[in-house]
Amino acid sequence: MKRISAGAVKFQFWFTEFVQAMGMANDNDDFTVLRQQILAENTFHASSHARLITTTGVVLRRVGSLTPAMRALFDQLDPVNQRIMNLIAIMNTEQLMYAFMYDVFRPELILGDRQIEAYEMAAFFKKLPLTHKEAAHWTEETLRRLQSTVAQYLRRAQIVKDYKDTLVVENYLLDERLADRLREENHLDYLAILTGRTS
Repeated sequence: MKRISAGAVKFQFWFTEFVQAMGMANDNDDFTVLRQQILAENTFHASSHARLITTTGVVLRRVGSLTPAMRALFDQLDPVNQRIMNLIAIMNTEQLMYAFMYDVFRPELILGDRQIEAYEMAAFFKKLPLTHKEAAHWTEETLRRLQSTVAQYLRRAQIVKDYKDTLVVENYLLDERLADRLREENHLDYLAILTGRTS
């Protein structure tokens, strides 16, 4: 089982930065050079140098997790599917988010319920220390902040909306070209997460 990390308590969806980095990577896929350029020019307009270092590292790791063919598709997608590609990159680089999407989000689509109740979210995080020993020492505050981060990712991806204490899954349409790319890259698990089906 892959290890999970609590590092995401410091992360955001960073879609604007992701779009910028995707464009830069199309022109130059040397990520060392890209990192130096972003840090030198404060491309992401971060409020502090420390924040810029964190944002740059996370965003470039997300972009770098995508294959060249996946990155080439980005500009052809509508904004919703571009956000979904960012979410895919987050799942690639943050095992906790992948686990949540597979264990909690995917069943909502398969069963047709399409509502992530507050108790379902809480139950996922409560069992983390039982399924991942690295989470055993996490504090309640850390778990609460991670829960907030996951919910924020879903909202920023625009695949859920808030209704009282529930996250309701939106009726988004996964671009068939993105679905085909996931199939080509043998990511039927991601296809199931995003559509509730594997074909």
